[in-house]
Amino acid sequence: MVVRSRRSGFTLAEVAVTIAIVGLILVFVLQGINEAKLLAAHTRNTRLARELALGTLAGIESGLFLDEITDDRLQGNYADDGYADFTFEAVLGEKNFRESRDQAGFDNWNTQEELDKREKADEEGTEQPYERVQVKVVFPRIGEDKDNNQLVLEKWVPWKQIHPDEEKSSSSTSTANAPTTGGAQ
Repeated sequence: MVVRSRRSGFTLAEVAVTIAIVGLILVFVLQGINEAKLLAAHTRNTRLARELALGTLAGIESGLFLDEITDDRLQGNYADDGYADFTFEAVLGEKNFRESRDQAGFDNWNTQEELDKREKADEEGTEQPYERVQVKVVFPRIGEDKDNNQLVLEKWVPWKQIHPDEEKSSSSTSTANAPTTGGAQ
């Protein structure tokens, strides 16, 4: 004779444990998907900020913003390009976006010895061949990270490209003061 088990289904405890396990797995999967979406949006904004900053650096280098630079600063946004939430600020020369020199990072131009050399060269009237340009692009925050919504790019640009008026005025003064030669000797 064959004995059959009367148990042909699941108990309520087995079903409850299964539902709890599936629920936990679903929560972790949804949390991972949400974090992946936030990371993708932040990566997109960072990439876009980099492209916009490179465009701004190129504009400064080509003289596009020559009339808009005041006190070695330039500010604006990218609303004309379709990115109204992205703003920029550019500084020229020794100005810096970092609040103090003691912050982390390697800043070879911030050493006191280098600053003293440049100050002495400025006093002597020595022409600086390059000007440091920094562009900071601020973009919309994604998630709760408060300090990770800006990008700073830096480039050394030939002095003559950023300050052509000074170049022209100094060359016109030197040619006006130069003696003219010609005629009888």
